Amino acid sequence: MLRVLCAAITLVALAPSQSGKGQPPTKEAPGATTTKLTEWPNLKKAERTNARRKAGQFRKRDPKLHDKASKQLIAMGPSIAPVLIPMVSDRQDGINVHLLAVLDAVITPEHAALLAREVGRPSLELRRYLMRKLATFHDADIAPILKKALKDKDAEVAFYAGLGLLGVGQHDGLDVVMAQTRKRWDHWRPLIAQVLTPARSADTANPVYAKVVESRTTDQMAGLRLLRYLMVKEQSHLLRHFLQSKDFTVKRAAINTARVVHGEQPIEKLSSFQAIDMAKQWLDKL
Repeated sequence: MLRVLCAAITLVALAPSQSGKGQPPTKEAPGATTTKLTEWPNLKKAERTNARRKAGQFRKRDPKLHDKASKQLIAMGPSIAPVLIPMVSDRQDGINVHLLAVLDAVITPEHAALLAREVGRPSLELRRYLMRKLATFHDADIAPILKKALKDKDAEVAFYAGLGLLGVGQHDGLDVVMAQTRKRWDHWRPLIAQVLTPARSADTANPVYAKVVESRTTDQMAGLRLLRYLMVKEQSHLLRHFLQSKDFTVKRAAINTARVVHGEQPIEKLSSFQAIDMAKQWLDKL
């Protein structure tokens, strides 16, 4: 208990100026904003009709028609987004995958405010896509939209919202993110790494550590998985507490957090014997 308290005090004492030391540079700092458009690029009526016709090719069975239509729509640029967005629905007609792939290709962070206007549409598949996309933008200006989406009845939408908030250093949805991290880690790990790595800092890691340090083992495991991408090297001594855990899942999670924080690849499948040996090695290093 004393070790945990000392570690927590040390964590709080870390100066903000140290938060990025020893970490690889990121393309965009968490919460940074880019110039955002307030209107979609203009598309003439005839061009909108043509875009809908091309998108209609996605309902046909011929993959060649799908590929041709996708390339043509992508070539039209982001102006086709307001045409395609209403076409995304919850019908199982097979066209969503093509529509969303085209949207993915033409939408960038400058369209964040425009996407945020669409999150109230009834289609669940569209809401999932929009919230996932917004989560990857690292845009603090859309935090109110993400906070509202935490209340969505769909667990996946709420997860994207919570992850997006964590990606800009806000912890309102931490419980939601941890729940999915416990349940579907293999599925969500790539997205979690993508969204959280640019948010790596002591300030973002501190509340996660404080929440899980004396929690139940399943929460410790989930929190450590998030800390892989949030903790900075100067904080890695705090992992000693978890490396000494009697619970194998916690010990393994701590090992992988240490590995990632120090620039190594995680090893998801560790035997108990491997974990015991590697934990001792990391205790010596830290």
